Amino acid sequence: MKKLPLLFLAFFSCSALSAVVTKDYDFEQERMLIAEDGIYLVSSFDSKDRLTAYSHYGEFLWESSFFAKITSWQVVGNRIFVFSKDRDGYSTYLTCVDRYTGRMLWQRP
Repeated sequence: MKKLPLLFLAFFSCSALSAVVTKDYDFEQERMLIAEDGIYLVSSFDSKDRLTAYSHYGEFLWESSFFAKITSWQVVGNRIFVFSKDRDGYSTYLTCVDRYTGRMLWQRP
């Protein structure tokens, strides 16, 4: 009779572990940077990521779309450097965006 509770516990422990879904990039939330000149957000979605800038008063300034998944980004001077990964996982990109307009300055595979 003692084996039944152990079997029950083992079954549900294995079921819980197998239900965990993982991805190569395991986040789907917005990431934010508050800087002296504005607020910068990275939003991740299933088919497209966005880099968006707002003023400190919530005024929309610009938006730049990326079809590759944004994995990291840094603001340096008047530029934003974005590292992204193709959604199929075969290519990576380094993109430089103008901090004040959102215009892509250059991109390297």
